[in-house]
Amino acid sequence: MSIKVIIQAPGLNLQASVTDDALTELITITQKFRDQDAVSAAAAAAPATAAAESATNGSAAVNEEILKARLTSFGAAELLNQLRWATYPEKILLLGAWHEARGGTTPWKSSDMDSVFRQAKEGAPSNFPRDIKVAIKSGWIHTHTPRTYSVTRTGWNRLADALSKLA
Repeated sequence: MSIKVIIQAPGLNLQASVTDDALTELITITQKFRDQDAVSAAAAAAPATAAAESATNGSAAVNEEILKARLTSFGAAELLNQLRWATYPEKILLLGAWHEARGGTTPWKSSDMDSVFRQAKEGAPSNFPRDIKVAIKSGWIHTHTPRTYSVTRTGWNRLADALSKLA
């Protein structure tokens, strides 16, 4: 059996499953650091907060951070092997997101992708402009300037779906 832990704070919404062995430490932490004023205020505001978050999709940024954390736990080559995406636009999405998650420059350039493809021990696209254009038309990549790019919300959602199927 596992215990589901939910941590919520302004700008943070984290969920994790931990083993039963963590129960005593979790209870100790919650008793030691309990904020009685916040508990009573949160109980009164919970319905309004849930409605506001669902209306504004406030958990999307948190999910992106969780996805970024998961991406950083893999190496570039390992991600390509896990997902087995065959087309270069998909690989650009995956490795672009991996680059962003690991703190690479955002927006990134084609030269950044060349180095990421080298790290993944994968041949870079021979026609990068064509392949990035396909990723842009698919809605996975966003153009900041004519030669700089970043992953879109659609791209992050595509990655989240693909990674959830692995688990």
